[in-house]
Amino acid sequence: MELDAHTTEFLRRLEESGRTPLHESTPEQARARNAALTALLGGGPRMATVRDTHIDVQGGSIAVRILRPVTDPAGVIVYYHGGGWVIGDLNGFDTLARQVAARTGCTVVLVDYRLAPEYPYPIPVEDSWAALLWVERHRDVLAVDRAPLIVMGDSAGGNLAAVMTQRARDRGGPHIDHQVLIYPITDADFDRASYTAAANQLMVDRAAMAWFFDHYTGDREVRFDPAVSPLRAQDFSGLPSATVLLASHDPLHDEGRAYAAALAAAGVAVRIETAEGQMHGFFHMVGLLPGAQSGLAFVTEQIAGVISARSAVDAVVIGAGFSGLYMLERLLDLGLRVRVVEANDDVGGTWYRNRYPGARCDVESVYYSYGFDAELEQEWTWTERYASQPEIHAYLRHVADRFALREHITFGTTVTAATWDEPSGEWIVHCDSGEVIRCTRLISAAGCLSAARIPDLPGLDDFEGDVVHTAAWPAEDIALSGRRVGVIGTGSTGIQIIPQLAARAERVTVFQRTPHFSAPAGNRPLAADEIARVKREYRAIRAKCRVNPAGTELAKSDTTAAALSPGEHARLLGQKWDAGGPGIIAVFADVLLDRRANHVVASYFRQRIAETVTDPAVAALLTPSGYPIGTKRICVDTGYYETYNRDNVELVSVRDTPIERVTASAVVVDGVDYPVDALVFATGFDAITGPLNRIDIRGRAGSALRDEWAGGPRAYLGVGVAGFPNFFMITGPGSPSVLVNMVTAIEHHVEFIADIVKYQRDKGFRTIEPTTGAQDAWVEHVNAAANLTLYPQAASWYMGANIPGKPRTFMPFVGGMGVFREICDGVVADGYRGFIADLEQPGESETTDATA
Repeated sequence: MELDAHTTEFLRRLEESGRTPLHESTPEQARARNAALTALLGGGPRMATVRDTHIDVQGGSIAVRILRPVTDPAGVIVYYHGGGWVIGDLNGFDTLARQVAARTGCTVVLVDYRLAPEYPYPIPVEDSWAALLWVERHRDVLAVDRAPLIVMGDSAGGNLAAVMTQRARDRGGPHIDHQVLIYPITDADFDRASYTAAANQLMVDRAAMAWFFDHYTGDREVRFDPAVSPLRAQDFSGLPSATVLLASHDPLHDEGRAYAAALAAAGVAVRIETAEGQMHGFFHMVGLLPGAQSGLAFVTEQIAGVISARSAVDAVVIGAGFSGLYMLERLLDLGLRVRVVEANDDVGGTWYRNRYPGARCDVESVYYSYGFDAELEQEWTWTERYASQPEIHAYLRHVADRFALREHITFGTTVTAATWDEPSGEWIVHCDSGEVIRCTRLISAAGCLSAARIPDLPGLDDFEGDVVHTAAWPAEDIALSGRRVGVIGTGSTGIQIIPQLAARAERVTVFQRTPHFSAPAGNRPLAADEIARVKREYRAIRAKCRVNPAGTELAKSDTTAAALSPGEHARLLGQKWDAGGPGIIAVFADVLLDRRANHVVASYFRQRIAETVTDPAVAALLTPSGYPIGTKRICVDTGYYETYNRDNVELVSVRDTPIERVTASAVVVDGVDYPVDALVFATGFDAITGPLNRIDIRGRAGSALRDEWAGGPRAYLGVGVAGFPNFFMITGPGSPSVLVNMVTAIEHHVEFIADIVKYQRDKGFRTIEPTTGAQDAWVEHVNAAANLTLYPQAASWYMGANIPGKPRTFMPFVGGMGVFREICDGVVADGYRGFIADLEQPGESETTDATA
């Protein structure tokens, strides 16, 4: 596109005035011409107040201008002006700042950082940082409480804004909600196509940019430091969402687009637009160039969206894994304003963090996927029977992108506390970033297995090698070749990772407290005809998943072990073993109900272990005893027992002689040093309740959830807690959760919660929560159902037994997916039996049973 006609005319008149090229001018001459030009801009909208003040900085002070709009400020914008770090001042950008303040309703703090060459790099950076810290300290008087903080800048000011966001992230604050970058300088590379294009050599050309850099930093090596060239940063994750406005006829166009692309690739929400026919510098020429109005409209519209999103919302969802993403999708369908707060830098939850070698789901991929959207089912193709972590994570990323969910998610942020505020009828949610969010509803999608635990071993802090929990495996992996690796923990994670480590490390020493029953996974690539059949029958498959006990297509056996002969036992168990997968535990109807039936299955496993492991002593250590099979999570593996036949694998039992201590280079057991260069903890999680107990959640009268659960979790249907209004949990305690296909359980709970929210809204209820009576009755029912089974006979994480001091109570509901769905359907049919609501009426409040 050709240069805009107004801009062409403006440049013609500028040329007629005898303008000297910038690179042939002194800084003083350039500043004088810039002052004459900005004088043509005229005034801007009226402000409530305009106040200049000074901030102390290292070696002096700088001025800032505070422009407060006539309305109550909805946010604070820190504006860093352009001018190549050499020209520009408060007066030159006053008109633009007034426009921004008036259109966004935000207080604008215009920063007059000291200029080069008198004050070269890093002084403008340090001045900008000092201004940002000053604004954070005075945020409560600059705008309304909890107002969002936005950094904004054009050209060199855009450079400083980008540098500020990176520094704030790396130093743990201040929390910046959004960044607005107007044709920013992001790299000192003058050889990009937009730099050399003849059509872009206008008011600011390649020679002018070289002139600016020469004055800003004479050291050419320093120019490629991220504090000068933010595009050179190694990590763009965890940065605030961004609005990027570029000009088509601008030497800086390509580096601005590259910076936006780098942000987007790191999972940062970015809105980018190129102003066609415009040149560098057009944005602040409001009143001179019509294109400036269009650019201003785009930018202020994006800021308004940020302000709206950061004000009180209808719901805050904690977590962006399977639960959080679907909950977000359903709530958006209801037209609600939703914020998802995710501790990680991307979606995925459990499947983002657990990147350890061998990480794989133990539910078949065609079942372990969403069923809420038929088109999604058809467009995604699973490659293996049991999907690996990278494939599951890719699937969740695809879902987030396909349904445009990322813009509602705040990444790299942890919810630390949430308090119910009775007068406002809102939850006040505190984040580790310092941000505070008010919301009508608080929904936990934190997951059942997200609170990882490392045991408190004496001397662990003295260990000089790598220490890693499998749930925090680094993305760049760990170098293991030629190293001695110690693994602590042999549950489902340990059983997956140990064969992988044995194939890579020089030596692997496994420290085992309790052996677990593990069946072969039987994993394999999915054939094309299998995939085609599944896609044809997906609707019918999902229907079976919703009603079958395990939440998969596979129905439970109707035949008890007592009804079959020993020969039939062996035949059926052999078939299940050869087929692979955890379904072997359901080979008989009474495996988890009858000790004799359970013994038949456990004996078969013990026999297979003895046949597989060549050393009888090692086989004995690997053989589970002391608890019924299936009462601890049944594991599936690929070559686990075979791994102990390798010469480089050693098994050390710590059941009777626990780990004494860890030294700088060894683990000590029973007086023996086992040398290790790296320690891998596969020690599991504080399951189900742990993720919520790590958050200080307080309901009515300041009651803490962790105190309410001190004697064991109490919840109604695993979805709500009495005394905690408008608080919902996805797959919480008292629901099938970890005993079934989690995705089936998640979808049911999400849909149940979404229906409650709609019901609440349609009825005009201010709050809704379970009654104490309904909650007590449900907890009693969950416990009674568990006591009919063998589950309570094992010291499992289902019981909280893996966490010292945690009360022993069986947390999931054992009735299965279909039974639980029927119970919840009955609750809904009875007008949400067991819930109590508070009617929303002007000037008064009336409490009523939700069934009314």
